[in-house]
Amino acid sequence: MLDQSQVNTWLGDFVTKLKDRFRERLVFVGHIGSWARGEPNPESDIDCLVVLDKVNENDISTLRNVFQGMSDAEFKAGGILVSCEELDQTPAFHLVQLFYHGCKALYGSVEDRLTEPSVEDYVTDVRLKACDNLHTARHHLLFSRDLSESVLGLKFNFYNCFFALQNWFLATQGKYVARKGDMLDYLDDPDDAEVVRVARDWYKLSDELTAHAQRYVELLERWGRKTLKKLED
Repeated sequence: MLDQSQVNTWLGDFVTKLKDRFRERLVFVGHIGSWARGEPNPESDIDCLVVLDKVNENDISTLRNVFQGMSDAEFKAGGILVSCEELDQTPAFHLVQLFYHGCKALYGSVEDRLTEPSVEDYVTDVRLKACDNLHTARHHLLFSRDLSESVLGLKFNFYNCFFALQNWFLATQGKYVARKGDMLDYLDDPDDAEVVRVARDWYKLSDELTAHAQRYVELLERWGRKTLKKLED
């Protein structure tokens, strides 16, 4: 597995290539994801957020070539590309993990384009993630022919439980908890704790997930249902 110094070197080379390709059109580069939060696993991508003055088809191809040229079996790149105009149209609740928390600036700044999220923004994000997880889980419970296969496609749904709980802590306590392991110290609800454990240990759990697929899909459904009830109360 890579270490942080290798990732930092990769990020420096990445920014250099972006500056060379996009020149003055490059507005911002940030480092996001599990490496930025300090909780990588062997499958973690090196995730970056790139903001350009505008984005067209050629820009997408150019950035794709940069990513591909810097990716191999050891260095796996991932990330997000957005224009300034698109950033202006993005709801504040969607920007929490992208800019306000868990993002390390590598180049430039977009602070003048951002509106600080409100408590309602945090709550909106929690509600949307809870609804999505609830309906996704129920769909699988109602219609899936093989839950042991379906459950393996729910990685990002469990990740979103963690992100939603991050925003719940921000809304209710004004506290940002960056890492899944740290969050477990603050959780009283057993289902909250279990979805965070699943997100943290996802890449170790494939056999467990397939062997007890019904249990994990029901966990996701129950978490979504209980979270919406918590918001109502």
